[in-house]
This record gives sequence, C-alpha cells and structure tokens, in this order.
Amino acid sequence: MPTYRVLVRGKFDKPTQAVRERLLSNAGSAALSEMVFSETGSLTYSPHLGGFSFRVAVEVPAGEDATQRAHDHAELMAMELLDRESYPYRDLTVSSTCMDDVKVNRR
Repeated sequence: MPTYRVLVRGKFDKPTQAVRERLLSNAGSAALSEMVFSETGSLTYSPHLGGFSFRVAVEVPAGEDATQRAHDHAELMAMELLDRESYPYRDLTVSSTCMDDVKVNRR
C-alpha cells in the first residue's frame, strides 16, 4: 500500500472571541517534532490566525484513484478535527506526495 504525505491547508472563518482565545492559547505551543507527517495528523497555525495546515501520513490501497483516496481521507480527518474543536474553517486545499515515488540519491 502506498504511503502519501498529505497537506491540507485552509483558513479560519471568523472565529468567535472565545475560539480565538483558545486558538491563541495553543498557538506556537507545538514542538517542532509535532509538525511532522504522522498517522494521527498535526494541526499548525500562526498567532495571527489567518491560515492553518494539517499534515498527515496516509496509507491507501494501490490503484488508479489512490491519490484521490489519500486526499479525501486526509481532508476528512482535518474536517473532523476542526469540527471537534469547534474551529470554523473555509477554503480547504489538499496536496500530497506519494512516498513510493520519491527517489533517494545515495552518494
């Protein structure tokens, strides 16, 4: 099964003052080690609360539509996290890299 590193980007959509305060209390608290592509995913954003990114590593069955399935799965994971935390969002975009296609140059 191919592994995809998927990046879901979006914007916060007019969060209430209470949500802004909660977001700001968590902004910048993520360690560099948490900003990796993991199976559970990680949400990162800056203190100005403009946009955010959700990074996740996804394994999907091989096939013609593997990339689309990886995108759909990652986007759903991001939306579930944002909804669970009551973070309003808009303008989601998804991009990915299939790690099986990455060449490693050995010296």
